[in-house]
Amino acid sequence: MNGPSLSRLKQYEDHAILALGVLLALLLRFSLRNFESGDFRNWTGPWYDFITQNGGFGALKYDFANYTPLYLYLIALVATLLSGISKVFAIKLISIPFDFICAFFVHRIVRLKYPSGPAPLFAFFAILFAPTVVLNSSLWGQADMIYTAGLVACLYFLLTRRETAAFIAFGLAFAFKLQAIFLVPLLLILLLRRAVSLKSFLLIPAAYLATILPAWLLGRPLGNLLFIYFRQADFYEELSKNAPNLYEWLPDQFYDVLYPAGVIGAAAVVFLFLLIVHKSRSPLTNELTVELAAISVLIMPYFLPKMQDRYFFA
Repeated sequence: MNGPSLSRLKQYEDHAILALGVLLALLLRFSLRNFESGDFRNWTGPWYDFITQNGGFGALKYDFANYTPLYLYLIALVATLLSGISKVFAIKLISIPFDFICAFFVHRIVRLKYPSGPAPLFAFFAILFAPTVVLNSSLWGQADMIYTAGLVACLYFLLTRRETAAFIAFGLAFAFKLQAIFLVPLLLILLLRRAVSLKSFLLIPAAYLATILPAWLLGRPLGNLLFIYFRQADFYEELSKNAPNLYEWLPDQFYDVLYPAGVIGAAAVVFLFLLIVHKSRSPLTNELTVELAAISVLIMPYFLPKMQDRYFFA
């Protein structure tokens, strides 16, 4: 068999492996569709019911949930288009596509280093079949993969020098979940290294404002929409909610003292992190950028108080 024929055969083989892997990933997620988590029963399920009982998208003029409108739009979308399937499965179908979007961008990132060979495909499947990923989206119906996919897309665009796309991706991640800020140390490092411009940071609030605009036009007060994250921060007074960080060892009776001190302490850690990298003479390679991204999303939830275990997802 000549060279071109072998090349075509290998291409078909790769496509077959990809198709089989994606099919298995879908079947795995489908098998978990009926499980109802506590968060579904207490939060996302009632939000779905409120939307369906109050006119679909028209319900978004009310303040009935502590998530930003971007997620509520997605609930309204599945409630409208997929009304024939079970509520719990509809909620999970919001998050599941982002498992594949994240896997795609991980594939692209790994391909930057390994343009040939099986490593990118293995990385793609590593995301799709990671227990944390499967359980978060498909069993619990959580939405951490949605903002994480935005952060991974941001990283990919930074590595490929597409600054505007990177900050739009980050802005959308931030518009969905406040935990997107865990990647901010990396963005600040790139700013200090003059790898990105300060004006690009304006795209972050611009993306947030664009996503709240439909809810505002429907009648929800603008002030209410602008301060959602501040209300989330006051939602509970616990130093840690099963997060594997240093606050798990500290009693909640000292919350009033340790919470503000912890926020300042975390800011100090980030400051030292930025200072070390800024003063380093190491060139900012793609490999180092990926490592700095991983450190950013690790140190933030580790040193911040009021973290949940899910906040280490990214």
